[in-house]
Amino acid sequence: MRKILLILALIFTMSLVGCSSKSDYKDVSVSSIQKAIESSNLLLEQPLSIDIIESDYFNDVDEKITEGFIIRSAINLRLEDIIVVKSDFENIDEIYNALSSYKDNMIIKSFGSGYGSEENANISSNTILDKKGNYAYLVSAKNAKEIEEVILNLIKK
Repeated sequence: MRKILLILALIFTMSLVGCSSKSDYKDVSVSSIQKAIESSNLLLEQPLSIDIIESDYFNDVDEKITEGFIIRSAINLRLEDIIVVKSDFENIDEIYNALSSYKDNMIIKSFGSGYGSEENANISSNTILDKKGNYAYLVSAKNAKEIEEVILNLIKK
């Protein structure tokens, strides 16, 4: 009897831990996140904002994207890319993998050697890529940690 109770308690605890990662985050629109980033004065370059669906790079996962945006520098020689995507919880790993591919192919390969300025190499090597709840994001900017804090402050409960 003791073993059965222990096993049931263990299963219950594991189910709570497994569900906690999704429930630790609010359901916030990405347009709210985008407005917060754009109004934060953390963007150093003249920003160019687009809906993520307009980007050809994410065609393979576009039907799994609920909403998302890309903010990038309007000047092609400067690295400042911020991408935030919201999806269903079961699709977020696929979205994360697409962002990881974007990081490798569009940031590291393009700017990793310092294309545009030596600072771009440092920015590309410090790119933040993460997923939290229904959100996946990539931040490749001089103020990457501060921009990530803006995102986390909005989505954390």
